[in-house]
Amino acid sequence: DGPNVGYANQNFEGGRFSFAQVAEVVSMLQRAGKRVLLILPAKYARDVVPNHTSSSQPDDRITAADRALLDGWRSEGLLYTTGPGMYDDWYWMLATVGRGDSQPVAVTNDAMRDHWADLLPARDFARWRASKVVPFSFGAAASAPRDAAAPPTHAVADPPIADPPPA
Repeated sequence: DGPNVGYANQNFEGGRFSFAQVAEVVSMLQRAGKRVLLILPAKYARDVVPNHTSSSQPDDRITAADRALLDGWRSEGLLYTTGPGMYDDWYWMLATVGRGDSQPVAVTNDAMRDHWADLLPARDFARWRASKVVPFSFGAAASAPRDAAAPPTHAVADPPIADPPPA
């Protein structure tokens, strides 16, 4: 859930969508041998992106470093951008539905209070969420102003262990 990761700890004056935070999580997952699919709304792959923090600036121009990250993810085949006006959460939720030995999960802190009613009965949704959603956290460096030299520290919980499918 690219937007959820990118906006984590950014709700302060001067906060912004952090491509560096997204890159940290992508890199950590890759180092752990995980296959990554990064889903972003198309508006986050443009030169000016929305700023949904408490910052007084409604939009931000992406930096050359941000553009390099986007281009790198695209060239590695990691980036999928949803169309304008599309709800990106449906995409990452669908991506967690695997077949066979695949055990895909979504890295997000989204509480999903507004999702379950349209998808599944409450009990089934709670079971899906418990087995397919992995929370994350960043240390204090992630919420520092964007010109801070220290990279964010991060933690992604181990994926839940799902029961094997019935034989």
